[in-house]
Amino acid sequence: MDTKVLINNPEILYFSSFSTPFGYVYIAKSTQGVCQIAFPYSTENDIERLVQNNNLSRSMNGRTRINIQRYDSHLKYEIDLLQAYFKGKQVDFDFPLDLCSGTSFQIMVWNKLREIPYGECRSYKWVAGQIGNPHAARAVGMANNKNPLPPVIPCHRVIGSDGSLTGYASGLHIKKYLIEMEYNTVSRTKRNL
Repeated sequence: MDTKVLINNPEILYFSSFSTPFGYVYIAKSTQGVCQIAFPYSTENDIERLVQNNNLSRSMNGRTRINIQRYDSHLKYEIDLLQAYFKGKQVDFDFPLDLCSGTSFQIMVWNKLREIPYGECRSYKWVAGQIGNPHAARAVGMANNKNPLPPVIPCHRVIGSDGSLTGYASGLHIKKYLIEMEYNTVSRTKRNL
């Protein structure tokens, strides 16, 4: 695609939101796929600022303007899956993702996180080893912190080597909630088999 076209025409990101027990979840989608999921937030201005801040790398590629518009029906499928997830259902997040805001290292970490099974946890050290950089546990933690798509990229499933809950951009109470919710769903499923 011609960079000049991107400079002259703003990229449009569509967003929507829905309520959960811990606040509003905002979701944004580019032409490539879902590019931002953020929670807990309380106003549309919060998500607009977040999307603008997290898409600085887009401007380096010639996309200098981002037009953010609310468009609920355009995100209905994605929202339905996320709502089912937050209600404790095991779902397959099969919609396209736009990870262009990440570095190559972050994207490698995020892709590895998507391999952690629902209801299970792994350590930062494990993730570092799996991506071929066993001494990069701290860098893995930083990549988790920059994750634009929780819980689709399940950074909440990454814990300390000693089993402790460490770091979560949305708050440790939400990390704990998500881990326990998934564990309880898996336990119920096993009991019902």
